[in-house]
Amino acid sequence: MATATLWDPFGFWGAFLGSPDDTPAHVKDAGNRMVTDGNNSAKPRKKKLYFGGESMVPDDWVPPPPVHPVVFDGKINDRELHVRNFYRHFACFSPSALNDTIVDRLESLGEYRKPAWYNGVLASCTPTLVEHEVEYDREEIDDGDGGVVCIDWAFPAQYDDVTPTVLIFPGLAGHSGKDYIRSVVKKVVTGLGWRAVVLNWRGFNSPLASAKVFRPDDISDMEAVINAVGSRYPVSQMYGVGFSAGSNQLVKYLGKTGKFSRLCAGVSVCNGFEYQSHLNRIEASPVGKGFYSRGMTFLHQEYIRKHGKELQAKVPGFDVEKALAATSHSDLDEVLVKSLYGFEDVNEYYAAVASRPFIPAVEVPLLCLQAADDPLFTENGDEPRKCWETLPVAELHDNENIVYFESEYGSHLNFVESNRQEGVIRCDFSFADRAVETFFETVKAQMPKRIMF
Repeated sequence: MATATLWDPFGFWGAFLGSPDDTPAHVKDAGNRMVTDGNNSAKPRKKKLYFGGESMVPDDWVPPPPVHPVVFDGKINDRELHVRNFYRHFACFSPSALNDTIVDRLESLGEYRKPAWYNGVLASCTPTLVEHEVEYDREEIDDGDGGVVCIDWAFPAQYDDVTPTVLIFPGLAGHSGKDYIRSVVKKVVTGLGWRAVVLNWRGFNSPLASAKVFRPDDISDMEAVINAVGSRYPVSQMYGVGFSAGSNQLVKYLGKTGKFSRLCAGVSVCNGFEYQSHLNRIEASPVGKGFYSRGMTFLHQEYIRKHGKELQAKVPGFDVEKALAATSHSDLDEVLVKSLYGFEDVNEYYAAVASRPFIPAVEVPLLCLQAADDPLFTENGDEPRKCWETLPVAELHDNENIVYFESEYGSHLNFVESNRQEGVIRCDFSFADRAVETFFETVKAQMPKRIMF
């Protein structure tokens, strides 16, 4: 069929409407500057300016890479760590082929698309505002001591025995119904096409069948879940994602097991790596004690409100009224660590919680994602301290298996993004979801197949 042609002696219409081009789209580059001949070799393609003129830009010109601001120069005390800054994020890591590839892929995430209504302080205590519906299959694991550990499975549309499995460990008082958990589950299932399984901490969206409760220092439930998942799918590679308290336990597990870890890789999100110093700093200010500490205390008391009377009957000496009356987390710890946790004092307990001593022993790829504006790990006031100043970044850097990645925004476990910078419409997935997907894709592609029976 003949094609009608507009009379266009000066190239005016061509400049705006373009000229017919039958070149298949797959042989053009993203900038439409190059095409390929029959031998798939590139050749120059002139770009027209308005009124039919030709571009003065050389055919082989490539735009320079963007210039990124230096957020962190790598200097800590008398040391200078290896750092890459990009889009107001930075990654701190020991150079290696795998780490360089991981950071290249993290850079491809681009800038953090901060919503116009975003506030880091408020975001720390509000949902991600991304409501995903997830269909779970519940499984109960008998702990052999009268209690049960509840896990919830989510499956992709198509899977088999070798489909990878991502184990997800929530933050304090967390479970499979939390919005940030549903969000990452949905990304794993639909984005990666992998299985996801969530550990529900005892008493939170799960029954409390015995006197054993969720303890931030105790990784035995995590180990039980990892072993159960490995037994159910023995030829499936397993990966782990932990959030806040769950990330602290994940790092402890990876450090404890070292090269014998049943997890191929892990992502730690918003991890403090030690509990006591952060709690002391938070509760040192009226806002921290009255807002953050009190909020964490209320969340932690959920299982006591639901199962307190049962616990009191099972555990002699447990004072449920005193536990519910606590308005700060340090006060709640004083009640729990002796009666329910079995420690002599809170200092012994705080030392047992910390994952920092386990950092050097991690021997699988680990991404530590932190938000620069996380109010739990930053300080304001007369002597402000940034996130990388309160966390053991140098120790993470020194382990060649770990990449420390600090995003511009994200607050604590929120990481909500909009469809564009300063937009008002939220994205379907958070920045953390995108980082998890990117990291696991990269590690799986770069690492040899690893199956632990």
